[in-house]
Amino acid sequence: MALSVLTSLEPSCRTALLVMHSNEGTVLCPFFSKCDGLLIIDPESGSREFRAKEQDTAEAMCDLILKAGVHRLVLGFIGGPAARKLRAAGIDIRLGSGAVAVEDLVIGFNDLPAA
Repeated sequence: MALSVLTSLEPSCRTALLVMHSNEGTVLCPFFSKCDGLLIIDPESGSREFRAKEQDTAEAMCDLILKAGVHRLVLGFIGGPAARKLRAAGIDIRLGSGAVAVEDLVIGFNDLPAA
């Protein structure tokens, strides 16, 4: 069977970041379920999409991330149960700093420490 041209053997490089909005712009949030939402950046196309969180729970945040269909996630902190749930779904979780621009976190994803 031939593969479709649209079929990709590699996971997408689209990267989700848990972010909060501040006077300085959008920055990485240090708290898992307390962030404003999920910023999804596709480094290949340059597209950015923000998805606001609906509830302040770890379970709701996990669901938001899973529904986004990303395979890469950058955040400031994640608890054990949430990390296990996301890893089981095939998401590569990395730790970043709010002192670094979100675009730079996406570009340097492979150099970030695993969560």
